[in-house]
Amino acid sequence: MVNKKRSLPRITFILFVNLLIFISFFLLIEFTFRIHRDGFIGSLKKLTTSEQVPYSNLGTSNWVIFDEDLGYRLNPLKDHINNLSIRHGEIKTPKPKGLFRIVILGDSIPWDEPGFVSMMKTTLEKQGDYEIINASVPGYTAYQEVLFYKKYLSDIEPDLVIWSYCLNDNHKFLHKFDRKGKMLWTDEAKNTFKIHSKWNSLIGYSYVLSSLKSRFIAKKQLKKSKDFAWENTVDFNIAWKDFSWNDYEKHFITLKDILSRQNSELAVIIFPFEPQLRYRHNEKNFSYALKPQKMMAALCHRYQTPLLDLYPAISNYAYKNRRRLFRDGVHLNPTGHKLVTKRLIDFLSQKNLIGSRDSGNN
Repeated sequence: MVNKKRSLPRITFILFVNLLIFISFFLLIEFTFRIHRDGFIGSLKKLTTSEQVPYSNLGTSNWVIFDEDLGYRLNPLKDHINNLSIRHGEIKTPKPKGLFRIVILGDSIPWDEPGFVSMMKTTLEKQGDYEIINASVPGYTAYQEVLFYKKYLSDIEPDLVIWSYCLNDNHKFLHKFDRKGKMLWTDEAKNTFKIHSKWNSLIGYSYVLSSLKSRFIAKKQLKKSKDFAWENTVDFNIAWKDFSWNDYEKHFITLKDILSRQNSELAVIIFPFEPQLRYRHNEKNFSYALKPQKMMAALCHRYQTPLLDLYPAISNYAYKNRRRLFRDGVHLNPTGHKLVTKRLIDFLSQKNLIGSRDSGNN
């Protein structure tokens, strides 16, 4: 009869040896795969370094310039761009007494000119001593917008910051640039096509596991994309992924804390993605279609921040009038900008966010 106590260490040793062989074999495959993808030198660099910002070596002759933290920012040497990399005249600091200063943070949606920001500026300036600063930058994400405010705008003393949210804002970096200043997707943005799970952080370190995972979910992803247009887009799919909202909440808290210390108010305005309007009368898919709006509403409620969700206003108008409010599914057309201007001013008035404080004491 075999002595079980004596055989147990031997079995453990055999399992340990087999595990070492498996790990060694896996590491060999992993490094071979990396060399095939990145070359030998490239593989070594990626194992020992980590890029913090998207690649860009743009010069000052371009419309944007390289920024070591933000990746890029507007070029101050271009016409109508001030020294803070904002499309605005020079900003007076300290802020003049009695002036109510509003800063708009966002990307290419509020960047439009003419657009709802300039329309709001025209309307409010007729009502009082208001200054509207459009600090939006095309292609920026929530991460970049908060960092941009912290790095360049923290001394301009706004009374109110209106943070516009587009459904592609949950990326860290969405765009990088080639040598001619052409916008390209970052690798990080492309990787959001992959479905994330509790094992994602581990899988993300391995080219082999990531590749196997991508192939495994390909059929599932393809099936989903037939039902929901955003599932097949590099930029917008991320708003429906839970993991991305954890990072967004961190950016939200950072901006909220900065503004609180400055005695400034924060309001959020969220723009829908036009394909979401298809599900207005689709009970089966409506809840999933509006998941980003629900996530944002919960976040703003948790941190007591006024939120203007534009989905109801835009959806109702488009349905009743049979007219589009977007020119490309993302950016507003002139009719859309007019609707948003009216809705935004009404919202700010209802929430007592404009003209409700002695701005001169900030």
